[in-house]
Amino acid sequence: MRKTKSAVNTDRYVEEAIVQLLGLKAQTGTSASALRKFAQSCGAQAIRANKGATSYQGLDIHRLGSVLRAWHKQTAYLTPQGLPRPLMVKGPTSLRTLVTRFYPAKKFNLVFKRLVETRLIQQVGDAVWAPSGRTARITQLSHETLEHLAEGVSRYVETVTRNVTAANEKNVLFERSCKVTRLPVAEFSAFREYVDQQALCFLTAVDDWLEGRNKSLGKTKGKLCTAGVYTFAYVRPRPESELRQVLHQEVKQT
Repeated sequence: MRKTKSAVNTDRYVEEAIVQLLGLKAQTGTSASALRKFAQSCGAQAIRANKGATSYQGLDIHRLGSVLRAWHKQTAYLTPQGLPRPLMVKGPTSLRTLVTRFYPAKKFNLVFKRLVETRLIQQVGDAVWAPSGRTARITQLSHETLEHLAEGVSRYVETVTRNVTAANEKNVLFERSCKVTRLPVAEFSAFREYVDQQALCFLTAVDDWLEGRNKSLGKTKGKLCTAGVYTFAYVRPRPESELRQVLHQEVKQT
């Protein structure tokens, strides 16, 4: 079966991420035979853990986000009160005119279907739709989430590699992290809330800057490139064996 362009893009990002990670492992001294064995083992584990997966035709999650953002920002799609206007599917100012600012017209039906399936838009009247939120957050496994994850991993490894091999500071891209290993579990909610607030302010500012300079389809004079930022927070519970080891060390020290 012939693959769709979105499926090909997803495969490309996944391949980039895997190749870059294996490449870094090779640079640390892993032999070619050990690398092949490691890759085969990872593939076998992935197959065992993910049987019977549903097939999706994916779309770029960031473009879906741009559709929602324009709905909240562009005057043509706002009410006099500055809120997103409920839109019909077709018409002079409609979902179709909004979506085709970011996707080819032939993809409209697919985009509309995904917006509904992922609950990014909701019906608020007879054949009238409104956005459920300002951002595109898809809470299911699909080509969108896989492509988003794979591209994020690939770009992160690419950025780190570029930074550590940069000839001068002018070629370095922002890449920083912070971590502690003894955060009380009781602080988890506070950590999540604080990071959400700080990250939202940061991403909103960067997104406004990028979207203000992003070219619409058809307006492509001059060279273009892709630029973006990925942010994420994580919490890793300590394994019981590690906790016992830490407690044992603390008891010995006392």
